[in-house]
Amino acid sequence: MFKQLHYFSATFLALTLCLTVTQSIAQDNPPQPVTIKVPTPKAWVGQRLPFSVQVRAPGSFVGATSFSLPQIPRTVILQVGSPVVSSEEVGDESWFVQTHEFALYSQAFGTVKIPAFEVRYANRDGFTGPTTDHTQQTTEVTVEIQAPPDYDPDVFVVTADKIDIQETWDPPPGKAKQGDVVHRTITQTADQISGMVLAPPPTNVPDGIQAYVKSPQVNDHTERGEFTGERIDTVTYQFKGSGTLTLPAIRYVWWNPEDESYGSQTLPEATFDVAAAPQPQLATVEDPNWQPLAWTFSILGALGILIATQSHRIALGYRTIQHRLNPPDRVAAGRLIRACQTNDAHAAETEWNQWLNTQPENVRLSDGLRSLVLELHRLLYSHAAATNSAPSVKTQTDSAWKGESLAQAFQQHLHQRRSKHHTPEEHLPPLNPIA
Repeated sequence: MFKQLHYFSATFLALTLCLTVTQSIAQDNPPQPVTIKVPTPKAWVGQRLPFSVQVRAPGSFVGATSFSLPQIPRTVILQVGSPVVSSEEVGDESWFVQTHEFALYSQAFGTVKIPAFEVRYANRDGFTGPTTDHTQQTTEVTVEIQAPPDYDPDVFVVTADKIDIQETWDPPPGKAKQGDVVHRTITQTADQISGMVLAPPPTNVPDGIQAYVKSPQVNDHTERGEFTGERIDTVTYQFKGSGTLTLPAIRYVWWNPEDESYGSQTLPEATFDVAAAPQPQLATVEDPNWQPLAWTFSILGALGILIATQSHRIALGYRTIQHRLNPPDRVAAGRLIRACQTNDAHAAETEWNQWLNTQPENVRLSDGLRSLVLELHRLLYSHAAATNSAPSVKTQTDSAWKGESLAQAFQQHLHQRRSKHHTPEEHLPPLNPIA
């Protein structure tokens, strides 16, 4: 009996000593600075698989913590929301803890490995101490992705309880003209799904329509633990052709993990009656009428040749015309009258001789005209000696002579001669002459 009591006492003492040593070792080992947790490492294709990364530091954090998320084929990892900060008591020390939430969406099925990735952060020593930068690695984890029945790996599958899909048109389907543009906005909303992993709209369109897809607008909302994703796609269609053009219906399919069945929603087809655009009238360019210009050049060329070859005859003809329009007797008569009007005795005598040379030898002059001409000669030649001896005598002679009388007599002579030339002569003998 005594031996048994001694054996139990020794065993209890040994166990107590082991627990004390274990606690002491645990208090001496600091916690892992970065840990990754996957609460449920199993999901469907396209379903959100949440996991978290906890970052620990013995002092308050400084700045934002960053992650080098791995690239996994057919898989997307998104950081969700803002980190949650808490504290842990390890031994006698208090550690600050940041918990970062992530969501994994995979279109691959089977075992998917999340490789270790880098985490960078900084903290102070206590609350006000110096800052220390850290770079740590997570551990590698694996998850299991299930494929729904009749799963086609080439088909994009979204796993959600329900996806709400709405669409608007601007302008709505109906009549349109060739070249018109219409905008189609499709909005998808689903719980526990990021808008980034929702299916994009198809771009297959019939001939005669061109589709342009704008970059999606993604909005993820987290409120009181509820996560909602939204994706807004805007597709612009332009009608290149005319006639009745129909855009096919769009069917969105998702996998419902609750009842393990496929759900779907179909956007109806849209038909447009597109009127053909009027064909532009091509401007007709008329050939320039070169005929008038050709005639002009031809005439000018002919005139040039005529002038070059018949210049002598042309000059002779010109002089003949000038002689008939301005005969010498008329020119001399005009100059004589102008000399008389200016009382220039010498000029009058010169022009008288010029005019007289144009007259026949038997020209008949009136006595008055002849007398005035003789008076002019007498005045000029009676002072010939004085004219040769002193130039001033010529000036006195010109100033003493008045040509008005000679001009009147000469004009009267011309008038009488013209009257005589226009008076018909009586060449016929008188009728019934008296014997």
